[in-house]
Amino acid sequence: MKQLNILFIGGGKRYSAAECFIEAGKKLNLNIQIFAYEMGYGLPIEKIATVFQGLKFADPEILNDLKNVIKNNKIEIAIPYHDHAVDLLAQLKDVVFSPASDAKVCQTFFSKIASNQYFESIGLPTAGFNGKVPAIAKPDRGSASKGLLFFREQVDLDSFLQTAESSKYEIQQLIDGQEYSVDGYIAMNSNFHFFAPRIRLETLGGEAVRSKTLIHQSIEEACKKLASQNGIQGAITIQFIEDKITKNIYTMEVNPRFGGAMLTTWGAGVPWFEIVLCDYLNLPLPTFNFSPNVLMVRSFREHFFEGYIHE
Repeated sequence: MKQLNILFIGGGKRYSAAECFIEAGKKLNLNIQIFAYEMGYGLPIEKIATVFQGLKFADPEILNDLKNVIKNNKIEIAIPYHDHAVDLLAQLKDVVFSPASDAKVCQTFFSKIASNQYFESIGLPTAGFNGKVPAIAKPDRGSASKGLLFFREQVDLDSFLQTAESSKYEIQQLIDGQEYSVDGYIAMNSNFHFFAPRIRLETLGGEAVRSKTLIHQSIEEACKKLASQNGIQGAITIQFIEDKITKNIYTMEVNPRFGGAMLTTWGAGVPWFEIVLCDYLNLPLPTFNFSPNVLMVRSFREHFFEGYIHE
């Protein structure tokens, strides 16, 4: 059984994902060894992976440090679970296989302003902005719905637009409706692509702890348009919102990596982990059926560390 080393970056809590990679490897006669590049101790991933204490994402030496970890430990696949990790791995494509888009594309998606301009340029529907309330302002480099500003009084919006601070926000019309998240994969080594929508029913700490799969034709068509663009590859999570009255959908954002609740669509039949392995190994990708109306409910698992001395 061939050994294959996989490195998680920013995935200290992704214990279930590590389990899934190991099980997917068995189907392909692979002995998967999980490694993790993290900061700190007492992380769940320690129970299933070899953990390297890494540098802070802001450290100017982190790219070289990560590159050395990959080379010294014969890492073949690296999986980013944080936006900064995506950026780093996009710059290391000559060193390790990482299912992520080109560096330039990733930088576009890290900016709310640049993302919206990109969506409009390729014909994806966006909420737009007509200078009227209700409106929403999203920090250009924000994440996890932090720092959002809502405007329901015209005088407040007009005052905000006159400030220099407003240039740091992507401002759109506020859409009232259902939000959707889509897990997707655009193969690096073939023409395969697939997208699986889900709705978040309950969140905790910015991640879905209850979610359900579904079929949505308009969203599927929008995802296919995104998949046809140059430079977009690998794992991707796309967010849409559907106006509750018109039923029109609008593109909210794209994260060029697997989302925290991607196990929802994995549980509905999409073998994401096997897909990544086959993509790397240039093997035929597995056939599968995606099931709508599958409910994911996240539970808690306790991990214990004896003799723990770290702060």
